[in-house]
Amino acid sequence: MFLVPEEKILVIEDENITALEIQTKLEGWGYEVVGLAGSGEEAIQISNEKGTDLILADIVLRGDMDGIDAVERISQRFDVPVIYLTAHADADTFERAKLTRPSGYVIKPFDDTELKYSIEIALLRRDFQHKTKEFEEKERMSTVKDFMLSSTPALTSQIRIEDTASFLREFAKFFEDNMKVKFKRELKVQHDFIDDPEYLRKVQSEYIAWMAHMFSNLGYSVETSADEFRVVECLWGPKIKDNKIYCLMCKAMAELTLKWASIDGKIAHSYLLGPNPPRCKFSIEY
Repeated sequence: MFLVPEEKILVIEDENITALEIQTKLEGWGYEVVGLAGSGEEAIQISNEKGTDLILADIVLRGDMDGIDAVERISQRFDVPVIYLTAHADADTFERAKLTRPSGYVIKPFDDTELKYSIEIALLRRDFQHKTKEFEEKERMSTVKDFMLSSTPALTSQIRIEDTASFLREFAKFFEDNMKVKFKRELKVQHDFIDDPEYLRKVQSEYIAWMAHMFSNLGYSVETSADEFRVVECLWGPKIKDNKIYCLMCKAMAELTLKWASIDGKIAHSYLLGPNPPRCKFSIEY
């Protein structure tokens, strides 16, 4: 049996009896049902609040948003597989559903075994894709770190300003080529809500956590608070006293990622040099 106990499933179904029957089946198979959504709007709210590992979605729902619309909105933020459960299998509906790249399309009335195996295969495929992405991302992170370590020893405090600027542009392009896709996938911003102060605080918190994780993976020791992250042990150690190019590289990474997050602010960078390991602070100012 391929089942991983208590993986979370969101059910989008506006027929109450059908929704409860599906919930009973899923829980009997060992899954956790995070919510029964009777509308697209309710599905989005549940996914935002509780998260989910897989979506089972009827297509025809009450309200202005159907199941396909709801899946599209949820997919803007969460990378989760979806299986459509529907009695509507006309060609136009199927073509719309295909655009959301579903893991399955089960026609009602469905066979329990067919549904069970469709769920298990979708979750196995998701796990394989996640492992593949993790490997690729480790490779990209290693590539960025290698670039930083291999290119900077040749730089000295006497480097000309124009050469420093040229190097930073090269580094910024290299960092963007290797990290922007990863950043966008992991920190999905819903631009419709970016002006909402509460949502902006949530994005800011997720951004700070992402940056701390990235710097940690590069070999830094990092601490965080609500609107800043602090490097308490630098990758470069005592070298930074001789050349501020290292600080400029870190600032470039922070400024680029803040832009990718669509946060309408700027990065303030301060650093303390001395006999102890260098300490840098990056904070968001509006």
